[in-house]
Amino acid sequence: MRLLPSLATLLLGASVLAACTNERVVASEPSSAYTRSEVSYAAGNRDLRVVLHGNPFGLPPDRFAATVLPHMQDRVLGVKTNLTTTPNDTARRDYKVVLAFNVAENMLNSSLCTEGPIPTSPPGGPIVVQGAFCRSGGALTSATGWLDRPQGPDDPDFRSLISDMTFSLFPSQRADLICGRPDC
Repeated sequence: MRLLPSLATLLLGASVLAACTNERVVASEPSSAYTRSEVSYAAGNRDLRVVLHGNPFGLPPDRFAATVLPHMQDRVLGVKTNLTTTPNDTARRDYKVVLAFNVAENMLNSSLCTEGPIPTSPPGGPIVVQGAFCRSGGALTSATGWLDRPQGPDDPDFRSLISDMTFSLFPSQRADLICGRPDC
């Protein structure tokens, strides 16, 4: 019987700790074309191109990339890949990951996969990041994340935001495959 109060205390503590973070990520339903085998094909044992739009901290672009990319690595479960803004010749040209920070105009996440610049807001304030895993101009997966009170590029919550975004862009399964119906 003593186990029950300890379990309740543990669950309460976990919920309090979860409430302490000021970042959150919401993933969109993956495209019906998304499969883990395609993720392996696109990114397995090779570079995967990352395109960054916007810069919420006003850092030089190469320094901002160096701040973001380490928190994207090892977040594609079951696939060894190198997420990079400067891919080598192992990268498959048809695939990329796009992260857009503080987009200036309303934009669907699926629109992130098009080529060309994406207008973003100047540095400062809360961060909204939209992301997509793209194949030939179309989004296979997408997610949106928020960080209400960023403390700078070394903020643990910013690091978690980038990590959680990457996990969300590469789900292990589509929900309709788990339950067997497209309306799950």
